[in-house]
Amino acid sequence: MDTPTTSVQSKPRSVQVIINPAPTRRVPLLPVLNQHFRSAGIRWDVSLTHDPGDGTRLAREAVEKGIDVVAVYGGDGTVMEVASGLVGTEVPLLILGGGTGNVVASELRIPPQLDKACEMICGNYYTTRRIDVGKVGDRHFLLRIGCGIETGAVQDATRELKDQFGKLAYVWATIKSLQETPVAHYELTLDEHETIQVDGVACMVANVGSVGVGRLTLAPSVEVSDGKLDVFLLKEASIPGIVQLAGKMTGIDRLFRDKEEIEDPGLSLDASQMVTHWQVSSIEIKTNPPLDMQIDGDVVCKTPQRASVLPLALRVVVAG
Repeated sequence: MDTPTTSVQSKPRSVQVIINPAPTRRVPLLPVLNQHFRSAGIRWDVSLTHDPGDGTRLAREAVEKGIDVVAVYGGDGTVMEVASGLVGTEVPLLILGGGTGNVVASELRIPPQLDKACEMICGNYYTTRRIDVGKVGDRHFLLRIGCGIETGAVQDATRELKDQFGKLAYVWATIKSLQETPVAHYELTLDEHETIQVDGVACMVANVGSVGVGRLTLAPSVEVSDGKLDVFLLKEASIPGIVQLAGKMTGIDRLFRDKEEIEDPGLSLDASQMVTHWQVSSIEIKTNPPLDMQIDGDVVCKTPQRASVLPLALRVVVAG
């Protein structure tokens, strides 16, 4: 791709912070924002989300007002909503991770600490990176879409469960979904010319590789700025296999390893013979029977659906 993925900008004059007020991380949010932005001479304001779609609307309003940087505090769902309002613009997104997983921030190596994330734009210059965005119908996604076992896990990992157990909530939800998810027939059309017919229990289309646990990735080849989507088809599953997969995705299996192994950057999740992996620019997913589909953690539609990639469509503030 000819478009450079990173660039350096002068310190912004203004920042609009969009906040999801749902309780997640207990931090003194406003004092931290004021301490850093005011000290740096950056004018800042906040707005709150209350209903679905608010993040996108507030981001678009900030762009129309000429705001230099739009920041978001919330989980990955809120990050995606706000990002959707910035797709195709030159206004960068500053991610102040406030959710359970914070997978987008993890993928881009954005500091999880609020003060360090704020500091990224408080110097004389800051760095932005262009990343790909996925699209399904009129909805965008940053992380992934999926149907089958993953959709059931998303539905069963309730807010109460995540508040109580954090990332471990997805282990229990995935095991429960395994017991309830039947094998379906998938018809996958890759890049509008190759059609695959296969039975399976889950299909995932990923824009990023990180699963939010250290440097663990779905596959080493998944890259957020490569102009491609990565398709994973899980053909079959057993309870031991899903427990192992869920354990890797949440890090629970690493509790029994020493520090050196925990920091091993080479771990990936596509080694199982149960998983088939393709890289595409677009994919059409048809299933028999029709299945619910999740988009960045929200179950919002059913198959059939067509997903495509918008290469380098979003600018995000990253550590310089």
